[in-house]
Amino acid sequence: MLLLLGCCALSKIYAQHTIKGTVYQKDTRKTLPGAAVLLYDEKARIKAQTQSDEHGNFTIENVQVGFYRLLVSFMGNRTEMIPVEVNARLKTVTFNYIQLSPAISLSRVEVKADRPLMSIRKDTIEFNAGELPTLPNANMHELIEKIPGLTMDDNGNLYYLGAPIKELFIDGRSLLQNMSNVKRVMEILKADLADKIQISDKKNISGITEPGKNEKVLNIIVKDEMKKGIRGTVTGGYGTHDRYNAGTTLNMFRKKLTALGDILANNNNTQSDASTNYQGSFMGNNPQGTNKLFNIGTYYTMEINKKIKLNVNLRHQEQDMTSSEGQERENIFADSSTFYHSNTQKHLISKKNGGILFMDIQPDINNKIIVAAMMEREHKEVHNNRLYNTTDSRMDTLNNGMLNNNDSAVNKTLDATVSYSHKFGKTGRILSLQTSLRKSWQYSYQFNISQNDVFLPFYSADTINQFVSPKNEVSSTSTSATYNEPIGKYWSVALYYSFQNALTKNRQNTADFNIFKHDYIPNDSLTYRFDSRIINHTVKPSLTYNRGKLMLIGAAGLSLSTLTSNNYTTHNKDVRHTTYVDRALNAIIKLDPFKTINITLNGITLPLDAQLLWPVNNNSNPLYIQLGNPGLINAFANNLAFSYFSNSIKGVAFAHTMEGRYTQHAFSTAVFTDTLGRQVSMPINVSGNWGITDNTMLGFRIKHPGITVNYSNAFEYNRTISQINHLDNIVKRYSFLQLLAASINWKKRMEFTAKVGVDYRGNMLSLQDDHYTDFIQYTLAFTANAWLPLDFNAGSNVQYTNNTDAATHFTLLNGWIGKTFLHNKSLSAKFYAFDLLRQNKTVVAYYASTYRERLETTNLSQYFMFSLTYAYGRKGLKAPASKVP
Repeated sequence: MLLLLGCCALSKIYAQHTIKGTVYQKDTRKTLPGAAVLLYDEKARIKAQTQSDEHGNFTIENVQVGFYRLLVSFMGNRTEMIPVEVNARLKTVTFNYIQLSPAISLSRVEVKADRPLMSIRKDTIEFNAGELPTLPNANMHELIEKIPGLTMDDNGNLYYLGAPIKELFIDGRSLLQNMSNVKRVMEILKADLADKIQISDKKNISGITEPGKNEKVLNIIVKDEMKKGIRGTVTGGYGTHDRYNAGTTLNMFRKKLTALGDILANNNNTQSDASTNYQGSFMGNNPQGTNKLFNIGTYYTMEINKKIKLNVNLRHQEQDMTSSEGQERENIFADSSTFYHSNTQKHLISKKNGGILFMDIQPDINNKIIVAAMMEREHKEVHNNRLYNTTDSRMDTLNNGMLNNNDSAVNKTLDATVSYSHKFGKTGRILSLQTSLRKSWQYSYQFNISQNDVFLPFYSADTINQFVSPKNEVSSTSTSATYNEPIGKYWSVALYYSFQNALTKNRQNTADFNIFKHDYIPNDSLTYRFDSRIINHTVKPSLTYNRGKLMLIGAAGLSLSTLTSNNYTTHNKDVRHTTYVDRALNAIIKLDPFKTINITLNGITLPLDAQLLWPVNNNSNPLYIQLGNPGLINAFANNLAFSYFSNSIKGVAFAHTMEGRYTQHAFSTAVFTDTLGRQVSMPINVSGNWGITDNTMLGFRIKHPGITVNYSNAFEYNRTISQINHLDNIVKRYSFLQLLAASINWKKRMEFTAKVGVDYRGNMLSLQDDHYTDFIQYTLAFTANAWLPLDFNAGSNVQYTNNTDAATHFTLLNGWIGKTFLHNKSLSAKFYAFDLLRQNKTVVAYYASTYRERLETTNLSQYFMFSLTYAYGRKGLKAPASKVP
């Protein structure tokens, strides 16, 4: 009885209650959306926080019995403090009319208040750039690194809590749809121009966030005072070993126009100009070899009028790269292994021209048209000279030889899409249409010369001198339509239909050099020609239940696909009719404006690539031959994912994602390896491939003393099946990656950043009696940057890498000292030292189903450079206003 009475008493004490209210502006009597609401307990601890919605309403749930203070605030208004008593008798405490009075402005009185780091309005997270102090001359990359949860990898890919950022906006106008150049754009833009940084969900043309995609867009709001004049830099630097770096940038911001320009030329393995403090690529992804670059890029976004927005990106890129790389590969057998060693001298020359056009046309509020087009042409020449040898487990030489490949290729791409969306008079009734055309051409001319000497079990020699001209053309057209119809207060139904027609043409002419005729004679056995056409019809209805805090979306698709593939070389024809179903179920639960749970269950058919049906011969290396498999069937992938996202106005961001995958009839590889070290591979279907992933991301900022910390860990397990010499090989791969980045800014005078990465990878093969191999790569990086008296700047960055698989470790140490001149600090001189310890290198370890490999590449070594940078368009410091008594 005592236990029962105690439980009853506790149930009353810990009963959960609700506080509701509506916020108004006292003078206008209008509701205030986005007002901040904080609930404090008697010990002045924050127990809950939220914001008012678009109607000024707010709700705080799960409040225990007790006495509280409710603080309601909105910028430009007085903050109201309301005492609240929550007792067991009243389940809901309601404040129907909370009035905020306008703030009073008195002469000769300054009112200072701390602005919150971030705020949330519907699906948009907004950060105040003024709360993220940076050093003088800092670029936008250095600013966004201080935002909790926002990270950029070495390749320039942006992520927020693990979700990829797919588009960049300036003042609400799209600047980059293709994010491949975002890293350079973030260096062109300076940190001091940003007023706010906004992150929101990526929406389709109908203004709807597609469930399950979890893609983001980033918007930079420019300060009003930066929307005058033209700003930019002119930089030039020259150093030892004839190293140079020169370039100029331009940026102009107007109310209806944004223009960026960039010219860069250097030979010091960086995409940055000479004014930047270069750092080694984190986790060992340094640029390969020695590169000469010449890039030109322009980015325009403008409002032609209130109804038309236009975005144009044009670019020209040139690269000249030379490198020397050493490769160590272990080819796996059931009872032993062979070891392939090679040293390659590589020279690559590439020229690329392209442009992107994006037009947003909205004649009225109910109609919207988007036109997007992309054109690109690349000419590439690759020259490889390789010496190789293969040994057995006793280190006896099986073969050795020489490969000489000269490849000249031209790749062209055209991609155009037109989308139209119409909103009817009834809310939620939307029709969307889209049609697209994609065409690509790949032409290549190769001269391949090889000499292969075999020593075991008997000696033989084989010489190949061939001319190969492979060609590939792909044409694809598609049309789709989506219709959304609300069928109740919370329900809506949608119907999606698409038609796709894709044609692939593959050609390859091969000729052998005839020593007697001193000419190339056609080789019919390595010459092929085949066409493949895929026609696909898809119908997918979906049902949505949306009640604000809970959204459920279910969809099921039916596809009718016809694949027709003609191999004109062997006079074979393959026609396949496939009917398959894909399904998706998505649940989005908003616990409050700051916390969201996302659950996704889907299954989708993975159609096979027509090129897998027929052999596509690659003559660049006679030791590796790829066959086709006309018996392949489509694969089906099943996926279950659970995600939790949380944000706080104090600057704490957290996300956790768990995902499981299972694939039926997965595409895999069968490898036939002989004792001479040669491998013949063929695609096959296997069953039993599955994997799990668990990711955690945490970002937070401590305003005083200004520390930002971003931490992530990712665990992944994959079980895959392949075949080696007709034996099943079950591969179990484990990986555990942890990354920690922290930065601190002290009074805008000194800044320290630190990064730590630990990458663990393990591999177990059933073919070798579940023999387990693993390695760890540690990477530590630290940067110190200080602005000293007399306008001097000094700093250093150091990066240490240790790879246990390669049994190697090295330290990259850089340093610089500089000084600014002129009254507005627009001229700066800098002395930079790269790789002071002469240890820079790149080592990559890789575990695959049929081999283990380590690749070591030569890198740029020690050099010293002196540079001058002039920043034009910068406004001088204003003279202090005279004091009026």
